[in-house]
Amino acid sequence: MCKKGTNDRARRNETGMSLAELMIAMFVLTVGVTGGMILIVLSIGGNGRNRQASNSTVVAQMVTEKIMSVPANTSPTITITDCAGTANNIQTTGSASGTGATVLSSGTIDFSQTLGSAGAPTGYYMSFTDCGTSQRQATYDVRWNVQTISTYVKLITVSAKLRGAGNDLKVFSPPVTIRSMAGQGT
Repeated sequence: MCKKGTNDRARRNETGMSLAELMIAMFVLTVGVTGGMILIVLSIGGNGRNRQASNSTVVAQMVTEKIMSVPANTSPTITITDCAGTANNIQTTGSASGTGATVLSSGTIDFSQTLGSAGAPTGYYMSFTDCGTSQRQATYDVRWNVQTISTYVKLITVSAKLRGAGNDLKVFSPPVTIRSMAGQGT
């Protein structure tokens, strides 16, 4: 009989989790779920930032290639039409010190200049609308500078950024800048 009493007592001591063990398990689970949510939010922001940078790069590259298609010893006005049907005039005239949007010492375009001012003259900036699926549109602020290196060579600096994106680098990407040389066509 003595054995039966000790077995019953041992079973009663092992019948379930204590409240302290349950609270510790809940705390560990909460920390894990919170950490996972933070990673998901950061991943979504990173995905959006990368998409913006890719789209800005494509727009800046398109403008660069359009300006590069003009021989260095000519300076015609060319036109780019966006998906909204807006025709944007592109000035290709350069000068020895550079004509167009202000280029900072870092080699990037200064987006703090007011459009139409001396730092962003007319013909050297545009709002380019890019159309996506389900009638979604994104408008990019595109600015450029053309510097005449010689009669045969122009340095073209083009920057693009999503308009109204803000400055929070966790979600929005900085402007993309492309620099390229254009030569004389034969």
